[in-house]
Amino acid sequence: MEFGEFLKNESERTGIDKLAEKIKKFSGKTALIYTHDDPDGLSAGVILKRALEKFSYKVIVKVPTTMELERERLTKDARELKPDIVFVVDKATMGYYDDYAEIHPEIVVIDHHPLLGNPLKKITVVNPVLDGYKRCSASFVVYLLSEFLGVASTGDEIAALIGLKGDWAVEPATDDISDYVASFYEKTKEKNFWLVEKISSRPTMFEVKQREKTTLLNQVAEIIFALGGGGFQYFYYDRDKDLADVRDGFFAFENLEFWISCAKQFLAESEFLENLKAPHKAKKIFDFYLNDWNKTMTFMENSTPAKFAKETDIYIFLGHDVKLMPMAGSVVLYQLPQTGQDVLFIMISQMDERGVHFSFRSRNGKIHCGDFAHNLALRLQKRFGDSGITGGGHPFAAECRTRSRRDFSEVMIEFFSALSEV
Repeated sequence: MEFGEFLKNESERTGIDKLAEKIKKFSGKTALIYTHDDPDGLSAGVILKRALEKFSYKVIVKVPTTMELERERLTKDARELKPDIVFVVDKATMGYYDDYAEIHPEIVVIDHHPLLGNPLKKITVVNPVLDGYKRCSASFVVYLLSEFLGVASTGDEIAALIGLKGDWAVEPATDDISDYVASFYEKTKEKNFWLVEKISSRPTMFEVKQREKTTLLNQVAEIIFALGGGGFQYFYYDRDKDLADVRDGFFAFENLEFWISCAKQFLAESEFLENLKAPHKAKKIFDFYLNDWNKTMTFMENSTPAKFAKETDIYIFLGHDVKLMPMAGSVVLYQLPQTGQDVLFIMISQMDERGVHFSFRSRNGKIHCGDFAHNLALRLQKRFGDSGITGGGHPFAAECRTRSRRDFSEVMIEFFSALSEV
């Protein structure tokens, strides 16, 4: 199927066409965008901001450090900022978001995560995976919206590619491209060949099944991951006073938006860093990231086989304040011995006042990582009476976090109880 036909079909199926009309209706108004702080969320936020500005919107962007949007945050911002329309981008599709219609009359969720909870009926939702899982990204969904509105540019195409790479929907180094995004990828790869051609260079965090080849796209996505805190708030303001103001993903958002505005071609990751809005700070952050990455990869050599269930070898890693754990774990996942049909790697990091972080990675998704993480979060919420404990994700990757200090032995009782039921 050609991309034009795909765009037409998906716009009608997902409601992009109706959202486009809503955006035109609110032209010149104030929009508040909440977006996730990983490469996909940041790329999606950049594309959406650029599209809305073409319709004379005043755009306010927030990059919270939480995955799901909290009621308290929205209530406060709606009261103080008085937006005409609110966009919740790449921050999960939670059934309880429907209740947020009481806070603001115009809320739009743009997402690609499976629904958790009851279907949403009171707010606008554009999510192509509600009828079945597809490898894609929020940045891709927002790009489709921008194309439908007739305002997409080459820079927006590149931003969509970064988001797709960040969420593993495209892997040009191994020619693994999701069927769902294939028509877009074919359309854009000729124009942006320099980003996706295979090169011999330092392997990035995305080289999980092989470590010999990479692409400039992989390198860009890894840099944005590092600058944005990795989606897991790994910042470095405590290591260098020059980074004192880099405490959330907005630093990465600003730098990505700056580069996308010209999408200047480059030949190496060092050259990409030099063309950002704040290259000096960006280079410092990326150096800290690389150092942490190498340390964590060494720590994870101590992973332990824990159980065999549902034809899946389950391994556990336990550490203290482990930086970059989820993404390093994606690489380690493919180094673990496999005796069954699948491997599930469960990583656990004690983070003192920041609580306990569980990360789940699977090769084939026979045990659904997102369901495991969500059910664990529900168990922990019940035990501690804390609705701020969160968990969920995709079949192949998910997270669960307590976010504040909890008795570690009690947390682990709930975890092993959940594991025993697998």
